[in-house]
Amino acid sequence: MKTFSWFGILLLPLSFLTMVCADAGPEGRSTGLDLENFNGGFFSIEKPKGWSVITAGSCATFAFLASDPSEPLKQVFYFGEVGPVYLSEQQRQIDYQYMSMGGYPSTWIDMPAVNPLTPSNFLKQFHLIAKSKLAQGFMPQFPRLENFKVISSVAQPSPMNGATTELVRALFTQGEKLGEGMFLVTVAPMLPFNGGPGAGIGYGFCIIGITAPQNEFRNLEATLSKSIASFSFGQSYVQNCMAQQAETYKGILKAGKTLSEASDIIVQGWENRNKTDDILSEKYSDATLGRERLYDPNTKEVYEFDNGFYDKYRLDQNKYEMNNLQLLPNDNHELWTKPPLDGYKHLK
Repeated sequence: MKTFSWFGILLLPLSFLTMVCADAGPEGRSTGLDLENFNGGFFSIEKPKGWSVITAGSCATFAFLASDPSEPLKQVFYFGEVGPVYLSEQQRQIDYQYMSMGGYPSTWIDMPAVNPLTPSNFLKQFHLIAKSKLAQGFMPQFPRLENFKVISSVAQPSPMNGATTELVRALFTQGEKLGEGMFLVTVAPMLPFNGGPGAGIGYGFCIIGITAPQNEFRNLEATLSKSIASFSFGQSYVQNCMAQQAETYKGILKAGKTLSEASDIIVQGWENRNKTDDILSEKYSDATLGRERLYDPNTKEVYEFDNGFYDKYRLDQNKYEMNNLQLLPNDNHELWTKPPLDGYKHLK
């Protein structure tokens, strides 16, 4: 995508990520994912077996997407730079007017406005960014995080003055499927260029994401984090990029050091998450998919039904052998995170 080279240092975090990978999450669940080395020539990554790897850009704009062809919701990705986006809809109209008067065309005129420019809002507009001509020209498989719903957002140290960084946990949809992910994103506005196209815009930098189907993410998080942490560039590639943008790298070397801890931030953020967010994730999932959960107080089994079933069930529940099903208590983490059974198959 169109870039400004002053942020070229942001390719460096990936060359350092191997140093900050956690081996496994605290929950000790089996992931069913085995990692294998993928050699991309100038880079390498430990990816899950059978996954495909797509790359685009170079140096500051380098991006990669590793995903499961049979389940695209399972993915890890990194984008050194994404944008520009507008800071307001008003600025887009100014650009339209500028172009209509014979000014230089804006190649990002179909980019969305992100107002205010925060990492969370940037991710909420990611599906519109993915549809833009710039994004499609850069990577046709650009992740489309539709119906992005933030579960939690935690501020992180930013790599430079004027930038904002957040670790975001969220749900999103792809087609009719529901995904969950952790994302580390930095955003920053650009300095205006005398009022013409280039004024009132901002960028996303060092965008890292790990995602999976919502009901599997808890089990896969540690392995996905380990995969993205294993990414590294070949030394000759790094040296070549440094040679191209020596002054840029020299000026903001601190940014690379800060963002090299990205995978560690994701792992720690997951391990230290508020457990009420797990419940919130499940509730959002039910609301999105049109489902509700009931449980048997005697067996502690949790069952899944279509939304509205409980109201009908209560009208004549004594006709069922399981005649004591109840709604899950709002704050019971154990019940809300227990895999639900198909209620219709078990209801007697």
